[in-house]
Amino acid sequence: MELKQEKQTYEMLHQLTYYECDDTGHPTMSKMLSMMTMVSDAHCIALGMDTATIQQTGGAWVITEYDGEVAAEQPRFGDQVILGTRAIAYNRFFALREFWMTDPNHEKRYLHLRATFVFMNLEKRRLMSIPKQLIEPFGSPVQKRLPRLASPAAITSADPASKKYQVRYFDIDVNHHVNNARYLDWLLDPLGGQFLRTHRPVRLVIKYQHEVRENTTVTSQYQLVENDDGLASRHTLLVGDQVCATAEIGWVTAR
Repeated sequence: MELKQEKQTYEMLHQLTYYECDDTGHPTMSKMLSMMTMVSDAHCIALGMDTATIQQTGGAWVITEYDGEVAAEQPRFGDQVILGTRAIAYNRFFALREFWMTDPNHEKRYLHLRATFVFMNLEKRRLMSIPKQLIEPFGSPVQKRLPRLASPAAITSADPASKKYQVRYFDIDVNHHVNNARYLDWLLDPLGGQFLRTHRPVRLVIKYQHEVRENTTVTSQYQLVENDDGLASRHTLLVGDQVCATAEIGWVTAR
């Protein structure tokens, strides 16, 4: 087993825990996104950019979108996996990363995503230019126009299925808003246990448009559709009339 740990690329070994998996024994989508954040943080720390260094700038990294593929065959609780990330490119306001999860021998790829990062001023709650001291150590190229990630298709039903959730104190992370991985639990939960136990996600496109803060109520809407690629679910997460996130997920029947 060989782990890449360079300026632009970083990998780490991880053993799947019981709390990262659902009752089928496979990691949940939200926990997989949390693992991607974990390896990204480890990459920063390895290059001397720990939490204290980042906080001194008055801002924090925030993910605005993911786009990628998920393997129908996933590892199980107790398995060891490699989590990896690469800083692809950046410009003044945006940074593009890719993420992956493989088996320890790099033979099976369970997940491959690209993600767009921005840097948010924690006091003013708005974008700020990325501090040079937090991006240059990765050695990724400056690129005026970054590749566009896919956008989720919109719900077309006039009366989509929906479910409401109260935002709790423990949903809030260190950046004082709901962590982006938590959104996926709200987006997927209305599909129901029967559907989630009998289907596997194979494609994920998600965009985060607005923060979700404490003491609000979110409404999760979804629609199941058949398209050229098979079964897909389209999702919208709202607080009142404000769209906070949209997603599209491709599915196959579990074997």
